Amino acid sequence: MYLNFSQFLKFLLAGGLAAIANIFSRTIFSYFFPYEISIIFSFMVGLLFGYFLMRNYVFYLKKNFLFKQIIRFLIINFMALLQTLLITIAFKYLLDFFLENIDLIELIAHIIGVSCPALTSYFAHKYFTFK
Repeated sequence: MYLNFSQFLKFLLAGGLAAIANIFSRTIFSYFFPYEISIIFSFMVGLLFGYFLMRNYVFYLKKNFLFKQIIRFLIINFMALLQTLLITIAFKYLLDFFLENIDLIELIAHIIGVSCPALTSYFAHKYFTFK
C-alpha cells in the first residue's frame, strides 16, 4: 500500500466537496427531522456527490463493472456512516458538556464527524471499490 499524493489530494478535494454537500444538507434536514436522522439523510446526499466525483475525477473504472463498484462504494461508505454518526454524536455531547451556550455545537460536531473517515476511506476506495 502506498499513498499516491496527487490522487490523495484529488480525493480530499472531492471528499471535501461531498462533505460540504453533506453538512449543508444536514442544516436543511435539521429543520424537518431530529439531528441524528438529519445526519443519516445528509450522509446520503454527500454519498451521491462523492461517488460521482470519485468515479469521474479521482479513481477510474478499471476491471470492476459499474454495479459491483457501486455496491463496494456503498459498503465502504456505510462503514464510514457508522463512524461519522458515532463521532458526531459523541462530539456533540462532549461539546454540550463543555460549551453549554454555543449555537454552533451541532455544526462543529458534524464537521469533525465527517472529517474523520478521510484516510481510511481513501485506502478502502483505492484498493477495494475502484481497484
